[in-house]
Amino acid sequence: MLLLAVTGPILYSFLFPKRPKQPPIYETYTSGRLEGAVKALDKGISDALVALEIPARDVDFSQVKTIQTKTDHWTYSELTVKTRTPLPMGRKQEVFSDHIQSITPQPRLRFQVKSNGQSLVDISMGGHLTHRILFIPHTQKPTPEPVPAKRPRIALIIDDMGYDLAIARQLLRIDAGLSISVLPHSPFQKEIASLAHQAGRDVLLHLPMEPLEYPEIDPGPGALITSMTPDEMLEVLRHDLDAVPYISGVNNHMGSRLTEDAARMRQVFTILKKRGLFFVDSLTSPRSKCAQVAHLFKLPFAQRHVFLDHTQEANAIRFQIKRLISTARKHGKPPLEIALPARSSPVSTVRMEFF
Repeated sequence: MLLLAVTGPILYSFLFPKRPKQPPIYETYTSGRLEGAVKALDKGISDALVALEIPARDVDFSQVKTIQTKTDHWTYSELTVKTRTPLPMGRKQEVFSDHIQSITPQPRLRFQVKSNGQSLVDISMGGHLTHRILFIPHTQKPTPEPVPAKRPRIALIIDDMGYDLAIARQLLRIDAGLSISVLPHSPFQKEIASLAHQAGRDVLLHLPMEPLEYPEIDPGPGALITSMTPDEMLEVLRHDLDAVPYISGVNNHMGSRLTEDAARMRQVFTILKKRGLFFVDSLTSPRSKCAQVAHLFKLPFAQRHVFLDHTQEANAIRFQIKRLISTARKHGKPPLEIALPARSSPVSTVRMEFF
């Protein structure tokens, strides 16, 4: 026993030689794909609506869906915007053009005035329609959406925890069913997990996995890397699982490369199955194999639908909150999984504005 107690820290120092002082960065989608450009376009649209002095309460997502091709996928959105004062088409054209002209690939806009006084803005990228925005004049009332028979369920996961104890305490004071996902081998992993457990919140392991940009982008201590042998990877995984107490499940930090590897995910899910843990796919790659492997293993599984603060500005987060509401209304069962990376400013904004 004494030998294990002495060699354990020595082995740990070889596996995880350095702990970063700051949390690793996070990825929301593989870079260079259409969905990444759509996210930039989302921000441009939200900034344009602010410039047009349209408050968030007057914007609704009437439709949100994922469009899949053989090579890519992206989120298509339809928005309904209520204008409280007259808004000339020329003004819309000017503002929208100003706020999205720097995005690559260059978006194409098509403006149309309808016979009933409403106006339409279609936005395409790479030959694909990504957004349709319907402006309803202040003199008209939008068609009310049907009220669902049951209120939809939403799961909120706060990612990247473990590096700021003060933020964790603030989050745990929110009277909401937030789940806390903690990075392994982070400075406050045990304290934060214990506080969350005492508060009756679910604790997840935020498991670092290799992104496509590795080694230029480092997922941090305890990362599962495709170049590891099966034994090496399982040893690191066990250390990660043991590092954070009270966990009931796991979701991936980064992982755009590893989650595309079905063989590697089978190795990971074998251990999670033995430990009785569930897995939430953060969906950092459109080619993730997690869902099909989890189905094969009969592993409790869900996947993320919306990132709330991939763009860390209050207005962009409001935009994502609107998208979340629309998605929940249409797909509220089974529960949606929402990843919210923990950063001090956006977390404070979300806490003050929305909870």
